[in-house]
Amino acid sequence: TDPVLSWSLASCVGNGTQFAVDLYQVLQPSHKMENSIHSPLGAVSVLGMVQFGAKGKALNEIRQVLKLQGNQNGEEFSPLQPLFSVTSREKKEFTFNLANALYLQEGFIVKEQYLHSNEKFFQIAVKLVNFQDTKACAEAISTWVENKTDGKINSFASSEEFGPLTRLVLVNAIYFKGYWKQKFRPEATHLSAFTKRDGSITKISMMHLQLRTKFGFFSDNDVSYQVLELPYKGEEFSLVLILPAEDVAIEKVEKLITAQLINTWFAAIQEEDVEVSLPRFKIEQKVDLKKALRSLNVTEIFSSGCDLSGITESSDVHVSNAVQQVCIEVNEDGSEAAVSTGMQVAAIMSMSHNQFLANRPFLFILKHNPTGKVLKFDTF
Repeated sequence: TDPVLSWSLASCVGNGTQFAVDLYQVLQPSHKMENSIHSPLGAVSVLGMVQFGAKGKALNEIRQVLKLQGNQNGEEFSPLQPLFSVTSREKKEFTFNLANALYLQEGFIVKEQYLHSNEKFFQIAVKLVNFQDTKACAEAISTWVENKTDGKINSFASSEEFGPLTRLVLVNAIYFKGYWKQKFRPEATHLSAFTKRDGSITKISMMHLQLRTKFGFFSDNDVSYQVLELPYKGEEFSLVLILPAEDVAIEKVEKLITAQLINTWFAAIQEEDVEVSLPRFKIEQKVDLKKALRSLNVTEIFSSGCDLSGITESSDVHVSNAVQQVCIEVNEDGSEAAVSTGMQVAAIMSMSHNQFLANRPFLFILKHNPTGKVLKFDTF
């Protein structure tokens, strides 16, 4: 059994880090004892593309949950553009694919202004399909997602997800592949005990590395924990890990999380010599964004009679479903690479007094360094 793991990707519109925290708190209770992964950045981009066509209550709910202020011409999403440009760029250091699509029932006419707005701010596909042909529709969506994620995410949709009343479906998929700036040595990986949330112990593949990197100790209301940053090659992205002290439950750290605290971590950690022990893991999961967003009081866009007249003239359109699928793998090379088969005893590391031994649940964040923004945030 794998340890509990979840992964998310947040954004930088409005108070994007706060939205990441809010979405995390909504999803966290449902995956206490199972692997999970989700992306606030994907949720933000999905809400963003609906916002361009929403009016009245539907628009107000989106702007409120994203904490958007000022004009409503879409300029609030301009900070996202560097991240969307990353998705279209495949480099030796990483591949970051963010795929968004709006699938609308054939027969409806999409407004030119809506298409123009989405093209300007997001790399979003707007497609017409026949939801009556559920099998063909599922195949079309799954093929599109597979192509957009280098084949890493497949079988995205099933025919059971559509029906005669389906009019509009939002699709979001994210694939991240990166390589560590300083790789873990495969020969140092060995099976080790991991204590799960429920106190049970399982054996997992634990990677080991000694390096100089940003690290710090923190304590808040007698809740002590460590924060460690592991940069990816090229240093455009970093993985930030938050490990509770051995006698501190992960739930206590989770309750402390705020956008301000996350920014404090980023500013406070300093270069140190650290011995790192980190589990190898791979997670892929589909998330019901409709359910999560409704929990955050975004309900109108999912209701009959909502005003999406900025998308199409018809009043018979509301969002039937919003689905997300995310995939990440972390191993010796980085976040996606060939699996090492040799399991040997780790080399003894005694040069550093700082130890980051992730043999129990911990939080982790993917940070986009050029913008300083949180790109993923969840728990292992």
